[in-house]
Amino acid sequence: MTTTKSARWAAGTAATIAGLALAACHAGDSQSPLPPGVLLLAPGQGAALTSTASLKIEGGSDGSENVLVLVDSSTTASAGAFTYSIAATGVGSAGAISPPATSRSPLGSLAPLATPLLAGPALDIGFGMRLNQRSLARLRPGFGAARALHASRAARPGLSRSTASAPLQVGDVVTINVSPDACDNIQKRGARVVAIGSQSIVLADTLNPTGGFTSSDYQRFAARFDTLVYPLDVSNFGQPADIDQNQKILLLFTSAVNELTPANSNSYVGGFFFDRDLFPVVATTDFQGCAGSNFGELFYLLAPDPTGVINGNVRRTGFVDSITTSVIAHEFQHLINASRRLYVTANVEAFEEGWLNEGLSHIAEELLFYHEANLAPRSNISVGMLRSSGKLVSVFNADMSANTARYDLFLEKPSKNSPFRSDDSLETRGATWNLLRYLADRKGGTESATWQALVNTPLTGTANLAGVFGASLPAQVRDWSFSHYTDDFLPSVPAEYTQPSWNYRSIFPALSGTNNSYPLEVNSLSTGSSTSATPTASGTLIGGSSAYYRFSIPSGSTAEITLTTTGPIAARVFRVR
Repeated sequence: MTTTKSARWAAGTAATIAGLALAACHAGDSQSPLPPGVLLLAPGQGAALTSTASLKIEGGSDGSENVLVLVDSSTTASAGAFTYSIAATGVGSAGAISPPATSRSPLGSLAPLATPLLAGPALDIGFGMRLNQRSLARLRPGFGAARALHASRAARPGLSRSTASAPLQVGDVVTINVSPDACDNIQKRGARVVAIGSQSIVLADTLNPTGGFTSSDYQRFAARFDTLVYPLDVSNFGQPADIDQNQKILLLFTSAVNELTPANSNSYVGGFFFDRDLFPVVATTDFQGCAGSNFGELFYLLAPDPTGVINGNVRRTGFVDSITTSVIAHEFQHLINASRRLYVTANVEAFEEGWLNEGLSHIAEELLFYHEANLAPRSNISVGMLRSSGKLVSVFNADMSANTARYDLFLEKPSKNSPFRSDDSLETRGATWNLLRYLADRKGGTESATWQALVNTPLTGTANLAGVFGASLPAQVRDWSFSHYTDDFLPSVPAEYTQPSWNYRSIFPALSGTNNSYPLEVNSLSTGSSTSATPTASGTLIGGSSAYYRFSIPSGSTAEITLTTTGPIAARVFRVR
């Protein structure tokens, strides 16, 4: 069993490295003091480097390998890039840029852990974000009008019935607009009620391909939503609104989702939630009304297409079954977030910023994993723990492998990506999810209280993060960036530099489709001359990005490193060994 790491941080405090003042003698020779201003670091220790003073480090009697970490800890990725340059003397290329082989975990006897984003068609999880971003300008003026109409009961639902029975029963057919346009170009489809649960109504588009889900399959999805996804998401993010007053969430399996993927595509849309369905159809003096709204709580899901009738893209029933539950958990967070901001939480005039909204939905996927795996956050989950049973491997592959693959993509280019970017890239999503996990672990306390605080607020974006995690958010972003290198690798680092929930040093090398190494991009830093002080490395960083340079110091030698930046880039040198 892997040792659990402490998640007890002092809220609002900056990280410090204890013991630097004690490292004032040569290693193995406590009677030989170092020159003033020269540090000798023990493995795992670190020292801050500022752009106003150089840092002098002694290699010790055996020499040392070290890593320099640069972080733009600002929380705005769109504010422009800051440049940096590093001048170093007395350093050489490290003997091993990658972590030593001993940190890698053998594949073991169970099936390899899978990463769907690295093999086969990739889930286009960003479709819903792009869809809602396109309609943002059209719908934003409707916040006040929607609340006023709903309060006066004057908002007419857009969902209509082609049968006369009430309430809905299995077999009834309703009409739903499946158009990807928010309020125009309406495309009405008949949708048959195929299952009804305590919290759900499952609908199947009457134009779905044949050979798909059976009645028992639909009933199983209703049960999984009622007993798993609904209570999980509601307990962590809050109760959704009920504008259509049916006390149910509609799950629509529709070939309209399949049609969003062009022929011969290497990706697919698994489903989406559309903000437009929360806005009223009727117009007011200050809101045009949204004729395309279905005015109810629903989301759209991929339908099985075993023979590839739609655009030649085969979507076998077992495949759709395997990916749908995590998609539902993801999209339900979006529905909860949007409906509470629009109809429940006071003084809200905007939906959450896209990057944070997506990050919270990726947290919903992670929470689904913990529940199904009977594991908990802050337990430093390793590949050994996952491979203790075939069930855990299967649950990881279904619920967490996508988050892992997205984090992998971020780590491959950490200097070019950020958790705060206003895009829908997989790299941004991986960074945002991992930052939220780190911040929640660092904050401690009840997980559900943290996630609900991020949903039930009029604040958005980094202001929302700071409201929940404190004014020291930039320092926490800095420490999070350090943790990508130090976690489960460097000995005896403070808790601020660890990620208590996951041991990715063990997990990444075990994933199928990877190069069996930890993916963090680490560059080599060397001078080529012990007397040259010319810049040996340079680059740019945006808010939330970081760069890593590994270097060696020969035995009995002193290295000097000078950093020059155009902005507030934090830096720290850690001794690796």
